[in-house]
Amino acid sequence: MKDIHTIVAHNLSQYRTSQQLSLSTVSKRTGVSKTMLNQIENGQSNPTITTLWKIANGLHLPISDLISNKDDNINCVSKADIVPIYNDDQTVIIYPYFPFNIDKNFEMFNMELTGNAEMVSEGHHVGSEEYIIVHKGVLEIEINGHKHTIKQDDAIHFESDVTHTYRNISNEDVHLTATIQYNK
Repeated sequence: MKDIHTIVAHNLSQYRTSQQLSLSTVSKRTGVSKTMLNQIENGQSNPTITTLWKIANGLHLPISDLISNKDDNINCVSKADIVPIYNDDQTVIIYPYFPFNIDKNFEMFNMELTGNAEMVSEGHHVGSEEYIIVHKGVLEIEINGHKHTIKQDDAIHFESDVTHTYRNISNEDVHLTATIQYNK
């Protein structure tokens, strides 16, 4: 399996070329510097999940369009084969099990938050919805200023086109599965 930075480099470059976008245009749309974008496209930088979300949201793409190896036709996925994505301080790990599929309009990933970890997610595409099932620990998720506590084996569904924060409020790790359904 290819390294995530190689896959992102290829996908970002291919998208930018197909849309005839300059680095300056992509930088303005995403808030990511031209230097960083150039390093990502050349495989010289392994972007954080925050940077990937900025690029995906700025270009109105599902994040999986950036991180998926489009040459693979995967039906059975082993965690050992997935290249994880980390937040800036590496307290949150995302495993993209089922990247975005245009025919299905969804993506599914597992997320692990270490003790007291927090990750802010900018809103996804307009009309998107997120479904989360907590498998271990207790997740606090803040949506539009309202905090919701989701315990082990419980779930939450919400419109995810607004900023939301995933928060582990304990010292015990939190493991969850999230599915994002995109509006067709």
